[in-house]
Amino acid sequence: MLTYEKYDRDKVYSELRFLSEVNVIRRIAAAALSCAMLLCIPFSTQAADIESAAAGVNTEAAVVAAEYAEVGGILEPQEALPSAYSSAEAGFTTPVRSQQYNTCWAYSSTGTLESLLIKKYQPSFHLSTMHMNFWGTTKENGTGWNRSYNAAGYPYIALGYLTSFGCISNSLFDESKTPEDYAAEQNALYPYQITDGVVYLDASDPDTVKTAILTYGGVVGNFHYAGSCLNGNTSAYYYDGPSLATSQLNGHAVEIVGWDDRYEVENFADGHLPASPGAWLCKNSWGVNWGSNGFFWISYNDIHLFDSRFGPSYAISSCAPATAVSRMKQNETYGSTYEFSYIQKTRPNLTKMTYANVFDFSDGYRRIDEVIFESTSEGSSYTVYYIPVDANGIPVSDAARWMLLARGTIEHQGYINANCYGFDAPAQKGAIGIQIEKNGNTEITIGCDEWLTSGGRYLFKPDSAYGQSYLIGYAAQTMDIMDYYKDKLDGDTVGGTLVIKALCRNSDKEGDTDRDGDFSILDVTLSQRSLAYLAELDAVQLRFADFNNDGSHDITDCTLMQRKLAGLKI
Repeated sequence: MLTYEKYDRDKVYSELRFLSEVNVIRRIAAAALSCAMLLCIPFSTQAADIESAAAGVNTEAAVVAAEYAEVGGILEPQEALPSAYSSAEAGFTTPVRSQQYNTCWAYSSTGTLESLLIKKYQPSFHLSTMHMNFWGTTKENGTGWNRSYNAAGYPYIALGYLTSFGCISNSLFDESKTPEDYAAEQNALYPYQITDGVVYLDASDPDTVKTAILTYGGVVGNFHYAGSCLNGNTSAYYYDGPSLATSQLNGHAVEIVGWDDRYEVENFADGHLPASPGAWLCKNSWGVNWGSNGFFWISYNDIHLFDSRFGPSYAISSCAPATAVSRMKQNETYGSTYEFSYIQKTRPNLTKMTYANVFDFSDGYRRIDEVIFESTSEGSSYTVYYIPVDANGIPVSDAARWMLLARGTIEHQGYINANCYGFDAPAQKGAIGIQIEKNGNTEITIGCDEWLTSGGRYLFKPDSAYGQSYLIGYAAQTMDIMDYYKDKLDGDTVGGTLVIKALCRNSDKEGDTDRDGDFSILDVTLSQRSLAYLAELDAVQLRFADFNNDGSHDITDCTLMQRKLAGLKI
């Protein structure tokens, strides 16, 4: 069996690194709009203009705080919840690592995904946090997140990375890598898994958090950290001071992996005793020499745990393999920074709306396995369509010409994936439409990667352009979202792009080991020769030879390739 670099278990770092000073931001509140918002989004008629906060009492933070809106839904337990549970004891966590720079948001999110992968799919391995960190910096053309790699992070960088790029093994891009390495290697590294399901949690309901931990392995949670509130002997933390202003919050992100309803009050620091027992078990990213081998407890009563000003608490619910012959069709690469709910605000009686992104399927990647979109319209129904475009590349508004791909209910706020069962799109431009029909109490919304500014500078700038995202049903004709921004939102010419993605395969390339663009007996022969050590495959060839995408090239792959060549069922 020939294996290629896909899984690994890293050595554990023990050095404790402290967080550097960063500015925090807050939201402008304007009475004109009272939208449900995400990440640093103001109540403003001009999209996402954010005013910087004055320097606070404590500005050492790794997670930048802002006046985020409350998001997240309730999860109903499927069975009686135990009084105590630990994903770490159950073997669903990876070893604790020690973060470099202000990257707790990267470690907590990858740790949560690692727990899901261990619990649901595979053996333990570590994902790269440094690749995510460098990805979440300003691009050469000024777009992306306006931050350097050693600065604090915004909560949605991790979600954008995991749902747009995916994830890679830490052994391929570890903590020793530099920005120069990232620039040199970014087109040579292939993602292993792409996150296609994220659940925003109503963390004010403890049973929801517990249910998510039991179901998915872990939850990303944020809190305000003050060292004086930690009992170093018991690794128990509880902040009982006054509620802090946004500018004073010292944000830190962790993976919450368990709980104990009977965790005793006496375990907490003298002078910082909660009123009742109970605590969450957290996996930190400050090395194994901190806390209890890198873990600690935080009281149920901590007033800034799950504070919405750090962004949503969430669980990663599912992921899809990124194979050698798969490609993500997407017009944005940052995920959702905002909820596009403007239309519902101006038309409160609106019950149905269709959003569409146009893609080019002429490159061979046209077998649509699933469609991914972001929405907080919990309880509403959705329908996914393939929509033809006219001679100008605009989605047709005649619903009789649309093709049904999938339908379902938005059961939770966050990222939703819809199985399209390998629909073959025509080898030309076409659109993927998401029609949302209001059934619940939440508004009709869909995620978009809208711009964010503070003090006249961009915190985030998208690569928005005409011809990418459209609104169908708002006006008599299909409307480009950029026209909506320009005409309805104070002449906004930067705008945003809808978060609608399609995970597509080029089935003709499956098994194309020799990379000549065609699958033939030569590919089967080369694969067999490699197993007999008569030929050596490079890393890219090994990815294509791994026909079943299980992380290794073996006789099973050769058998499946032979069956495909013979036209037999695989």
